[in-house]
This record gives sequence, C-alpha cells and structure tokens, in this order.
Amino acid sequence: MEPLRLLILVAVTELSRAHNTTVFQGMAGRSLQVSCPYNSLKHWGRRKAWCRQLDEEGTCQRVVSTHRSWLLSFLKRWNGSTAIVDDALGGTLTITLRNLQAHDAGLYQCQSLYGDEADTLRKVLVEVLADPLDHLDPGGLWIPEESKSFEDAQVERSMSRGLSEEDIPFPPTPILFLLACMFLGKLLAASALWAAAWHGQKLGTPRAGGLDCSRDPGYQLQTLTGQRDT
Repeated sequence: MEPLRLLILVAVTELSRAHNTTVFQGMAGRSLQVSCPYNSLKHWGRRKAWCRQLDEEGTCQRVVSTHRSWLLSFLKRWNGSTAIVDDALGGTLTITLRNLQAHDAGLYQCQSLYGDEADTLRKVLVEVLADPLDHLDPGGLWIPEESKSFEDAQVERSMSRGLSEEDIPFPPTPILFLLACMFLGKLLAASALWAAAWHGQKLGTPRAGGLDCSRDPGYQLQTLTGQRDT
C-alpha cells in the first residue's frame, strides 16, 4: 500500500509542476501552521476549505472548511487534528496541523468555495521530518520523493513544539469589525425606539386651543330650570 501511495503522489507532482507550490516542513509530533494569502476583495464572503489531493485526476478530498457565514469565519473549526481559521478582511487563511505524523505528508490545497465551484488559493506540499530531539525511527517517517521536483518552490519550516490553541494569534480585524457592526446595530435600534416613542407622545398630546371640561371629573354641567320673567 505504501509504494502505491508513493507512486500516486509522484504522478500528482509531475502534473503539478507548472503550478506554484509552497513546501511546508514540520517536525513529527509537533504542530505545523500553513498560511494561504488571498485577494480579500475577490474572495469576499466565500467559504474557505483545506483539502488533500489524492490522485492524478486532481481530485481533492476536503478535510475541513470554515463556517458557512463569513461573519463567523474567524472562529476556528476543527476536524480531528486539523484546524482552519479565516481572516476574511485581512485575506489570510490559516490551517493548523497538530501532532504531525508520517501519513500527514502529501499535497494539499487551500480553496475558496463558490457554489459547486472551488478556486485554488495555494498548492501546499507538506513534508514531515524526523525530530532530532526524539529517538524516532527514520524509517517510520515519510518525506515525499516529489519534493525534489520543486527546486524553485518556497520552503517554510515550523520549529514550534506543542503549539496549543491558545498560542495561535487570534485575528483582531474580524473581531473589531464584528463589534463595530454590533454597536451600529444597537445604535440604530435605540434611534428607532426613540423616534417611535417621540412620535407616539406627539400624537397623544391634547390640543391646547379649547377647554374640555368633560375630562375633569370635578366639574359637571347642570341644567338649570326656572320661570322666565315676564
């Protein structure tokens, strides 16, 4: 099974040479952060996804995706040991692979979803390296052979150990935007209530032009009867 997987990924790489691919290297047992920058104006309001390319046909199996509402895209979503979070205003998609293992190595894609279509934001080749601080068997780890074909590819390494969820910086831009929207909504609601109350008070104010004695229970009109003087 292992040789077959190697052959499939080598074939995938041969077909992907023409595309820009970024290599991310991480140590086994540690966490790896993958960042995918994109044009925030072009991909505004779209869901984002992280998928794994399986075969030479380009089939990409989705691993995890952001929330359906872009307003909640800054909330981290997990699927197993993989997390995704989107800074929709800053234009950066961040994927965290926790506790890297040999089977995590391979070719991935950051995608922008639009209906049934998916635009590739970035192709990523993940390599899992042996941790020199641990006594691990190098034979149990796998560095894809196709990484040699990416001679001009950008390589980014993750040197963090035990990167926890609290250590990952929380994107401030979407939070500030959400708080501003909430404040503006409350301000508009308060203005609408004040306008309704003022309008109701204006309609309920009695006219000052005449004296309406019938509303005062202390005054009653009485009919006087008597003989007229002749």
